[in-house]
Amino acid sequence: MNTIFRLALDIVLIYYALSYISFPTCSAFSASSTPQQPPFLHPASPEEAVQNQLHYYQTNQIEKVYNCCSPGNQEATGGIEEFKQQLQIPPYDLICGFEYASVLLELRPDSGFDKLSIQEEEEEDQILDVALCLVCIRPNRKARRPFPVWYWWEMSLHRVDDTQKWLVDCIMPDFDDLDFESKALSIDDFMDDDDEDELTIYWDMNE
Repeated sequence: MNTIFRLALDIVLIYYALSYISFPTCSAFSASSTPQQPPFLHPASPEEAVQNQLHYYQTNQIEKVYNCCSPGNQEATGGIEEFKQQLQIPPYDLICGFEYASVLLELRPDSGFDKLSIQEEEEEDQILDVALCLVCIRPNRKARRPFPVWYWWEMSLHRVDDTQKWLVDCIMPDFDDLDFESKALSIDDFMDDDDEDELTIYWDMNE
């Protein structure tokens, strides 16, 4: 009987002891912990800058798309109206109003920007760095090619009025398009010397 009584007493003491112990509680993530969605107010990377322009492309905010372009890109385009006309021509006609898009890869030079062409220091618009972003886009179902396609976003970091900003120099398709004049462009400056893989992208030759 003493053994049974002692066991019952131990169980009672353990029950009361546990009632005074504070255990950590689990809670769901708050809304603030969710990943931020574009458009980003101050893009901190080439990927975020590309995400911004993709958001404007999807929502057909063409003027904001144009504002994401570098000064050289805007000058080559000829203005906002010419830019809008260019978006009607393959392969850029697949971008506006797309269903979804994903930034798959970001490439940066490994050995410094000195290997590439840099603008003169006295110029107001200075290019500080460059990058390439690979984007997969699923055009809308009414597009001439409704299946996924890939583009390279060529980016450059500019210093304008004592601020730094990633801007879009050009967009190059990474797929065959019979309506698009293209030629292979080597980007060995972005690859390691011992990298045996060859990456082929396309450069817009239409002027």
